[in-house]
Amino acid sequence: MVSAAAFDAGCVGAQEDVPDGVSVVVQQPWDRGPAPPPPAQVRLRLWFGEDDAALGRTAVRQAAAAVAGAGELHLVWDAEEDWAEAWRAGFERLVVSDRLAVSAPWNSEPGDLIIEPGMAFGTGEHPTTRACLRGVDRHAVPGETLLDVGCGTGVLALAGARFGMQVSGIDIDSAAVEASDENAARNNLSGSFSVAPLARLEGRYTLVVANIFAEVLVTMAGELARLCGGRLCLAGILADRAHIVVAALSAFDEVHREREGDWVYLELVPRLPVS
Repeated sequence: MVSAAAFDAGCVGAQEDVPDGVSVVVQQPWDRGPAPPPPAQVRLRLWFGEDDAALGRTAVRQAAAAVAGAGELHLVWDAEEDWAEAWRAGFERLVVSDRLAVSAPWNSEPGDLIIEPGMAFGTGEHPTTRACLRGVDRHAVPGETLLDVGCGTGVLALAGARFGMQVSGIDIDSAAVEASDENAARNNLSGSFSVAPLARLEGRYTLVVANIFAEVLVTMAGELARLCGGRLCLAGILADRAHIVVAALSAFDEVHREREGDWVYLELVPRLPVS
């Protein structure tokens, strides 16, 4: 209600999150049972242009008063923060190794892999993306093949392309494919990106990377095993669910594991037959 009133009054940007120290339990599509309780506090940030600030204040006050029965409300006004600059400030240049750094166009340095933040996931700010980038950095082999499953911005595939690999990426979201193509052109790199279903892909890839929830990786396990001829690099896995991914890929051996916060990154290779 508050954000709707704000946009009617000329709001140019909104961000909803929670204050530091407040936890949020998210119900995923595969979770069963009642919905988790909402967080004890939420924080709504609203940005207005200078000409709309006065109208915005009035609209937000009125909307906040209308929902006052839902709990205690605090309104704070800050005339100094620029929305566009505040949004950009959240994207820091990521140095993966001495040969790979990922940055946005406005904070890039010569030689960086430049990724435009937009509608697709994957700019290096999330620990799962960082872990996969480190994996690509360690295992990329010039001339070999890489498949990025759930490519998002294309950052993982394009990191492989930067190291001379022949790369492909798929995603269920056409906006992700468009973003990947644009980022490939931005970096003068080649890659094949599409919304082709995983089951329709053919051949074997030296390196297969997938930064997707554990439950989805489990459903993909058979296809991932079929397509991987070298190493699987998997992320997006909550720590308490890593075991279901390993179990689903029972024909593979786990050779590396990293944990950052609640997230786990796994590397697996096909198990050699016993002679």
